[in-house]
Amino acid sequence: MQSIGIIGVGEIGRAIVEGLRNRGGASPEVFLSPRGARAAAGLSERFEGVHVCADNQEVLDRSEVVIIAVRREDHHEALAGLEMDDDKTVVSLMAGVATDDLRRTLAIGAPIVRAIPLPAVRERRSVTVTCPSHPVVDSLSEQLGGALPVADEGAFDVFSALTGTLTAHYAYLATLTSWATGHGITALFSRSYGEVTSSSL
Repeated sequence: MQSIGIIGVGEIGRAIVEGLRNRGGASPEVFLSPRGARAAAGLSERFEGVHVCADNQEVLDRSEVVIIAVRREDHHEALAGLEMDDDKTVVSLMAGVATDDLRRTLAIGAPIVRAIPLPAVRERRSVTVTCPSHPVVDSLSEQLGGALPVADEGAFDVFSALTGTLTAHYAYLATLTSWATGHGITALFSRSYGEVTSSSL
């Protein structure tokens, strides 16, 4: 795999780029959509081989693996009118968008894999649930901490529901980090302590 495109450069999109680029060794070129322009520009400035594209069509044209990381309610607008060859591999990070629905939106025969990476992929220590198993996507997930392929979307949706409960947990850790930082503790130490403490419970 020589190139990855990401449409929707939010928290998870940024974490994927950081995880790939901070691990050392050879990494695929990364092409980012202009959606989330500030975050995309920041990543491009920090990392060699990370590029911001003019539009989403350019992301598709320049990438072998295309990661769609927009919000579910925004995906029709973000993907409308795009043309994609069937030799691509599509990875959908959108909760609640079934594979068949996305296939109709994109009008493609290319492989579509759903995945649930967590923010900890930026440190390459999060297992990513995938459905269905796909060698390219599972290999990418292994580079970011590990892959947990499941056989069907029913099982995948169970994991998706479980993951949804983590949002409150991450918000709680962010609040603790902010409070500790306000009391003179560096963000790195306070965040690390909060993560270690919560994982010990």
